[in-house]
Amino acid sequence: MALGGPDPTTWVWEEALNIFTLDPGFPMVPSRTTVTGVPWLTWRVYTHLRGPSNKVPTNMIHAEGMTFFTSWYAVADVSKELEGASATFFTNGDKVVDSLREDTNDVAKQSTFELASTTLGGVANWLTAQVAPLETWRNKTGHRGDAFQGTGAGAFWNVLDELAHKCQDLVAQLTKDRTTWETLHLAGGLLKRAGEVLDEGRARWRGGESFTYDTGLGFSVTAPGSELASPGGVVRAIWQAPELVADFASHFPPKYTREEDGWPKSTYLGGVLDQINGAPRQKLESAAQKVWTDHLGVVDTHGASVAWLLDLTYRQTLPYLPTIRTPVHLGLSGGSNAPEDGGAGPGGDGGGDGSTGDNGPSTTTTNSPPPPPPPPVTNIGGDGAHGGAFPPPITRVGGPNNFLKVPTGSHVSPDGTVIGPDGKPVLGADGRPIIVPPGSRVNGNGEIIGPRNTGNLEQKDRLRKAYPPPGTSTSGNAGESAMERYLKSLRRTPPPSPPLRAPDTMPMTMSKFDPRANFHSGPGSLGGGRIGVSSELSSSLSPAPGGKTVGATAPTGPSLGGPKTTAGTGTGSGVPFYPPSAGGAGAGAGQGKGERDRTTWIAEDEETWGTDPTVAPAVLGRRKRRARGPGSTELSVNTQRDYTFGLGDGGSAAGQGTGSGTG
Repeated sequence: MALGGPDPTTWVWEEALNIFTLDPGFPMVPSRTTVTGVPWLTWRVYTHLRGPSNKVPTNMIHAEGMTFFTSWYAVADVSKELEGASATFFTNGDKVVDSLREDTNDVAKQSTFELASTTLGGVANWLTAQVAPLETWRNKTGHRGDAFQGTGAGAFWNVLDELAHKCQDLVAQLTKDRTTWETLHLAGGLLKRAGEVLDEGRARWRGGESFTYDTGLGFSVTAPGSELASPGGVVRAIWQAPELVADFASHFPPKYTREEDGWPKSTYLGGVLDQINGAPRQKLESAAQKVWTDHLGVVDTHGASVAWLLDLTYRQTLPYLPTIRTPVHLGLSGGSNAPEDGGAGPGGDGGGDGSTGDNGPSTTTTNSPPPPPPPPVTNIGGDGAHGGAFPPPITRVGGPNNFLKVPTGSHVSPDGTVIGPDGKPVLGADGRPIIVPPGSRVNGNGEIIGPRNTGNLEQKDRLRKAYPPPGTSTSGNAGESAMERYLKSLRRTPPPSPPLRAPDTMPMTMSKFDPRANFHSGPGSLGGGRIGVSSELSSSLSPAPGGKTVGATAPTGPSLGGPKTTAGTGTGSGVPFYPPSAGGAGAGAGQGKGERDRTTWIAEDEETWGTDPTVAPAVLGRRKRRARGPGSTELSVNTQRDYTFGLGDGGSAAGQGTGSGTG
């Protein structure tokens, strides 16, 4: 196999070199078994007459036996199979070691590590230098007083924030405990050292240092490394060993005159080197292969050291060479500086949600930054689906974590009511005005950000009633909502029952932004909701059961029947939404018969009743009056007085009738 096993300390020379091989420039180094697995020597025996023509053989090794007239020779040379196998083994190995020393190896070039280290370090420094300017630019975009504000500023803020995040994230990926460029520099240095270790091992393996190895023939061989490194050199070293030379010299022919007894003979090799006996030749080859393999152990130690070093380097540097991933900007709402994205903090306990019918305005449930809305356009007669002054509402997805979204251009009044671009309160899907904690704001995308940039407000953060503007105070009706106060003004005569809730009781809200929420004993009241009434006017104006007014001379106690009709209507229905009669008390009964008994608001009511900008359209406002003629009664500045005497909003346009004071 080309490479070693899982334990790098057991790797041999050629396995370590093959780490750096790559065809065709650096072919694989074959295993040593390709060298030891072929015949090493080619043998030949012959005789020659002794005399001047008898020359010493020029073969790699030879042995000579002599008789009276003849020299008996056994000669051997390196086989062609061995020449081919050893040439490939040495040539490919030398090419790898030389390339590592000269830094020309295609697999592991130390200079590329230095280049990568320098490049990554420069990129990281450049990315780090961009973060501060991007954050500075981002923090000066989209806020009050900044040069760049509005709808586009919010989207641009997100772009700058994402760019700064990407720069920081990329550098963070490269700087885990140790920076990637430092790791590459160290890895390049260790790679250079690996090449040096291999070169040092090769130099010792083939150098002039002498080594001694057991041949397995009964004696040892000592020779310099340069001779023992090659198969042919090992054969020569063994053949010239003093023990083997003396062994051949000790064997003489039995009969000096007998020509057939002259072949060389060795006790160590086990016989006569003649044409027939091949055992001595095989023993010599086996001994040479053993010594050559043993001498490879010199470079095997260097190869195992390099394999261990590279394995350790790889394992230690791998955590610092991560796969760079594209930074993901979560875009979570709630950034302390984001002009349009506020993070949804821990939800409060108040307000409705999608499951209870408190649908509110258009909402979105995604955490990713929404795209900037289109520029506002004016489209007379258009609807929300095909154009108009505002973008179409987003389909609401039910759930408790829906963010409030209102038309672009809206703002939050000091009391917390969200006012639309048309100057009227923005209504939710439930028909109620959207009231949020004072100090909130509407960003460029129409999302409502809580006070102190605490995050995007949700449905459950809505308040049930507005807070009075700072610096104002009310007496006797501090616990009333704008709707209750408006309905009370239409009734003219307040219900006599005392209020069930103290005027200073906190709004019934479970919003996390309620400044008094920490003092609340629980989510709302215990059980169902409660209503309360206030006795602001004199008890002399409290209607008696049956709908007749009671004069000041005959006061009565609080009525248990609740509010009835206004004076002069003549009806006992007690419906407060019917318009006052146009003809005084005499015409009241007939007028009431013509009224439609309904509770649904239609477009016609806008012309008849008008609207109050502080309450929902479903609540009827003050009736519009025709212009008075020159002889009409002039109203005073005391509207309450005019109200009491049937003037102003409560009387008819012509012929103010007093009605019947008694039933």
